[in-house]
Amino acid sequence: MISSEPYLSIPHRPPFIWVTRLMKRNENGSAGEVEYDLTPDVDVLRGHFPGDPIFPGVLQIEAAAQACCWIYLGVLPPGTKPADVRFVSVDKYKFKRPVAPPCTLTIRGQEISRRGTLYYWGVEVLMNGEVVSEGSFWLKLVNPPVLPENQA
Repeated sequence: MISSEPYLSIPHRPPFIWVTRLMKRNENGSAGEVEYDLTPDVDVLRGHFPGDPIFPGVLQIEAAAQACCWIYLGVLPPGTKPADVRFVSVDKYKFKRPVAPPCTLTIRGQEISRRGTLYYWGVEVLMNGEVVSEGSFWLKLVNPPVLPENQA
């Protein structure tokens, strides 16, 4: 494991953070693996669906996007202003089976191409070693992270 502190690198905060641990990352941040611990007490699961909770597909895509941001940025020093990264489009995405808590999702991301500040990523989301969803999307780096003055 590389880090269990996504708050040092990505701007997301509770209740909308869908990554737990940065497990693997290559040197240039173009590929890696992130885990998310999905627990039964996640608020959205109370209504999706009562008595038979399923982690929504749209949140699987969001988790994958957050994972790709973390993979790309790596572990930034404390006090860094996080990058501003936005979705541009979801190109292709398929859901292969439902995701129910409790479980740990493994999100594998690979940068496929880059055009200026646009990044095209391919992802797989796995549960117990089995792919539950996969696809690709574009992210835009609106503003890079800003290091603290003593680190710049």
